[in-house]
Amino acid sequence: MNKPLPGNLLDKYLNGTCSAMEEELVLAWYKSYDKEADHISGLSEAEQLALEEKIYDAILQKIAYRQPIVEAQVIELNKPKLPWYKIGAAAAVITIAVTAGIFYTKSNTTPAPHTASAETVEYILIANNSNHIYKSVLPDSSTVWVNPHATLKYPSVFDKAARMVSMTGECFFEVTKNPKRPFIITSNNIITKVWGTSFFVRDNDIDKAASVSVVTGKVSVSVKSKTSTNNIAQLNKGEVILYLKQKAVFSRATKALQMQSNKPDAELQIWKHANLVFDNKALRDIVPQLNATYNVNIKVADDKLNRFMLNADLTGLNLPDVLDALSKALNIDYSFINNTIVLNQPINYRKN
Repeated sequence: MNKPLPGNLLDKYLNGTCSAMEEELVLAWYKSYDKEADHISGLSEAEQLALEEKIYDAILQKIAYRQPIVEAQVIELNKPKLPWYKIGAAAAVITIAVTAGIFYTKSNTTPAPHTASAETVEYILIANNSNHIYKSVLPDSSTVWVNPHATLKYPSVFDKAARMVSMTGECFFEVTKNPKRPFIITSNNIITKVWGTSFFVRDNDIDKAASVSVVTGKVSVSVKSKTSTNNIAQLNKGEVILYLKQKAVFSRATKALQMQSNKPDAELQIWKHANLVFDNKALRDIVPQLNATYNVNIKVADDKLNRFMLNADLTGLNLPDVLDALSKALNIDYSFINNTIVLNQPINYRKN
């Protein structure tokens, strides 16, 4: 018969405040249930599922009780009165966020009364309602590129036990390694647990399938359900491990998750870090090189831009960062339209 754990010890484990020795005790207690029958072993599968759902709902209610969410405050960035090129570098990011149609939603969550910190946790929601890719640096220095019409939500300060984020649409992640604080992403249909890596996640309401593609490192992917766990040490049912150049695809029709090898994919090519140096080179000569390097289709809408000259070292940048550098250096705009990237002058500078 398994000896019960003290309630405060399990509570400390769930909040990530227990010591290494205490954590081993909890894990040993949990694993011991696999070696002997417990009080639910006599229940039918349907009865066990009903019990699990009841426990899951109780946990949600407990979390809601401990962490009431304050009404969200929406902050819209206002356009500057001066042209962007006259504003200092510190304001450049703000200008880009405005023209890209980026909105931030901030909501406050009150922590449990017994936690060490009495501070509220601020959540940041990035909604990219534009045709640009928006780059966001998280509190742990991980980087996320939020594709057009995607969203990303994360706390301003990560919890001690895990780094939890949620998303919809398409995002590319480069996650800083920290085995003691796993990085976990929840999206519409799947849960992705990260082990320090770079990868691409697609999960929206439009496509018939959701997918995760690994560029470097290792991730695990599972189907999102009421009984799913965010515990990185515990595998969910049907959870698969992905390595370099592997991909997991979830079908919304069959509710099945399949693993496959990654074939050369344009959506991944744009995230590779290339070494590009342009020495007083015209844009008309730069565009073909970008198309070849990142396997994309970039077009210049205004022929005047082709004469613009660039002198820049773009070593180690992916395509979204290169486009951002071109935008700032040459005062041009870009948009993702279907499978084409269109370069143009900013609207304020176009002649009627």
